[in-house]
Amino acid sequence: MTADSVEWFRQARYDLETAEALFGSGRYPPVLFFCHLSLEKALKALYVEKFNDIPENTHSLILLVELLELELPEHYIDSLLVINRLGVTGRYPHNFEKMLEHYTLAQTRKILEETKEILTWLMQKSSKR
Repeated sequence: MTADSVEWFRQARYDLETAEALFGSGRYPPVLFFCHLSLEKALKALYVEKFNDIPENTHSLILLVELLELELPEHYIDSLLVINRLGVTGRYPHNFEKMLEHYTLAQTRKILEETKEILTWLMQKSSKR
């Protein structure tokens, strides 16, 4: 793991671009996974900046927000709660069929747009962007 916030942010943007490319292919579960991964890396970039240390070994967006003591807009918190669950579903094979049924084009587009907004907000909090 690296303690270079610029690299964390670079990869966060790359993962969002990957999510967008996958969205165009109709492969919605991986889109959701990469949305989570993008936000996780952005939060870890802020962690590096704040603590000058390697980020916590976690995939929990909620825990990272708490550790950073970020005051997110309320609608971002609601989105993060959903995206946080999707990171677990994307890593482990439980409920895959339900995920395919629920995360249609419209639902996935909504998550992707929310991820873009939150990522932009997080990057604006950075001193190094």
